[in-house]
Amino acid sequence: MPEPSFTGNLVDHLRKSAEKIPSLTAVISANDEFDKKDFQTLYFDVKKVASFFNNKGVKKSDRSLLLVKPGYDLIVCCFALLFIGAIPIIIDPGMGLRVMMKCIAQAKPKSLIGISPAIMCSYFFRKTFESLSTRVTVGKNFPQSSKLQSTSVDSTFDFSSTREDDLAAVVFTSGSTGRPKGVRYLHKNFNSQIKTLKTEFCLKEGEIDLVTLPIFSLFNPALGVTSVIPAMDPRKPALADPGALVKTIINHNVTTAFCSPVIGTKISEYCEKHHVTLPKVNRLMLAGAPSPPNLIKNLSKVVENGKIIIPYGATEALPVSCTDHKEVSRLSESIISGGGSCLGRPIPNTSVLLMPIRNSPLPHEYEENILPIENALETGEICVSGDIVTDGYDQMPGATRDARFIYNSMEYHRMGDLAYWDEEHILRFLGRKAERVQTKFGTLETERCEPIINNIPGVQRSALIGIGKSPIKEPCLVVEIEDNCKMSFNSIAKKAIELMADKYPVFKIVRVFGEKSLPVDARHNAKIHRLALAAKWTLAVNKNCKLGLNQ
Repeated sequence: MPEPSFTGNLVDHLRKSAEKIPSLTAVISANDEFDKKDFQTLYFDVKKVASFFNNKGVKKSDRSLLLVKPGYDLIVCCFALLFIGAIPIIIDPGMGLRVMMKCIAQAKPKSLIGISPAIMCSYFFRKTFESLSTRVTVGKNFPQSSKLQSTSVDSTFDFSSTREDDLAAVVFTSGSTGRPKGVRYLHKNFNSQIKTLKTEFCLKEGEIDLVTLPIFSLFNPALGVTSVIPAMDPRKPALADPGALVKTIINHNVTTAFCSPVIGTKISEYCEKHHVTLPKVNRLMLAGAPSPPNLIKNLSKVVENGKIIIPYGATEALPVSCTDHKEVSRLSESIISGGGSCLGRPIPNTSVLLMPIRNSPLPHEYEENILPIENALETGEICVSGDIVTDGYDQMPGATRDARFIYNSMEYHRMGDLAYWDEEHILRFLGRKAERVQTKFGTLETERCEPIINNIPGVQRSALIGIGKSPIKEPCLVVEIEDNCKMSFNSIAKKAIELMADKYPVFKIVRVFGEKSLPVDARHNAKIHRLALAAKWTLAVNKNCKLGLNQ
């Protein structure tokens, strides 16, 4: 039976890689699960697993929950579902069991592809999984398991083609500023991202990529790029062994890596301590949270022959814009003094507007009195249109409607991020809209304050929060102190208050709280949970007031 045409499907890109570069290594495991898999083997395993899933009852358009350990099994299973035309539902287990259960109940999967504990969990929490009609257990090194040894690709099996406007996958957000949402990816979204990785980031066949963010490993087989899976738990990047990561990069001649700032920091600090450089790495991409100029400066020394790329985006739209280490270095003084992180310029074929800040939804249809902000230095909400943008939130029509509007016949998505255009028309990030602090003196944004405080010796990181009842709150700072800090907390607090009084005298920040470790998201370990901190310290201050202990 001739191979089908997967119009608009990632599998089509994989098939072409298997045909063009069959013997090129597709996946390398650095955790001793296996040695290497070439593209021909990967594509064969995908077809075999797709046939197995189909025999188990997984059909085209089925919503299929994937609870499989990151690595080769995840890659194969995800592509196998796409091969069938099923819709993978991807949820980060690191968000916690309670939140994950709510996401699953919302997603209403028809099938579950999971490891044994996940299958057992589905029987224990029957109400959460009541939409299931099919369960498929996936063990370690699943494509080579005895369960699949007798499975062959049925010549009569009709591998489904898909259209660009068909739903391809549902990927849940981290929920750093609210309830996690299932983001709908159409096949055209994936295609656009593949095109951008080729044209704007210059990824090409034969490159070797260190995979620290599992979702991005789906793009590598489609690009003809080798995926190196390190010996780390991607759900807990803060616990990754930097020495093992650096060893993996060197031993496998890694040329590119896409990682969060916490992984970048680990690599940078290890290389500096052990006087190691990574001359074969030609591209290091940092995403997931703002990357401070010092980190980028240090990494550029480690990646001495390469480039540090900082794309901006979110689960709903990625990438939106991009900058590099040279531009960040040029703007570093402005960034660390509260001028906002550098997001660079929009990706070609992507339209970015800054709209006036408002808590309520924008009218879906354009109104003449609501105009984009064009003046330099004026703060607005980032709104994006283009093929990289999701068509909405899964099973949440209200949230989708609230996040979208039409301007000049184009539909835009509200990112929930605040920014301004500088004099060079570079996009400068100021923080999440939900995390800005509205005071009786005006509004403070996180990126206006935190970079200043983070430059105090001994401060690991900081968070601007508002305490009190909405909408008017008292601006306060929470600091996380480095383990080897020589300054006392009181000295750091005093310095922080002085810096804020000098920079923003009208706001009168007088409260500084200390935390051993600031709460961060599980996916990147970089997004600070400021709203949770605000709730915690509001409660603490209120209790102290009642007891007469508030100073």
